Amino acid sequence: MTKLLIVEDDLLLDEAYRRKFGDKFDIRVATDGETGMKMASSFSPDVIILDIYMAGRFNGLDVLKEIKKDVKTADIPIIVITNLPDSVERVMEMGAAKCFMKTDVDLNNIEDEIQTLIAKETK
Repeated sequence: MTKLLIVEDDLLLDEAYRRKFGDKFDIRVATDGETGMKMASSFSPDVIILDIYMAGRFNGLDVLKEIKKDVKTADIPIIVITNLPDSVERVMEMGAAKCFMKTDVDLNNIEDEIQTLIAKETK
């Protein structure tokens, strides 16, 4: 089963992800950036969904940077969710596979992107 790591501090969105993807993927959720970085290494997900704007010591940009810097996790595709239109280009340059605006999030589109990324990985 495909392993999906969700790094998101919005509990309502966490629950929506779990309901939508819980039967389709092996899901783990981190509600802060530091836990997300640790889980990226220990859980070895096939895809990561990462919120950029998170409270705490590490925001999503920090998490993206660290995951892409680590040899063990650098190749994991990351779908970034952001509130900030100005950050889209930046996260793509940092190595994100895809970026969605949080205000326009459609879980069906995210699922389609996950499937596309998984298909690329298995080729």
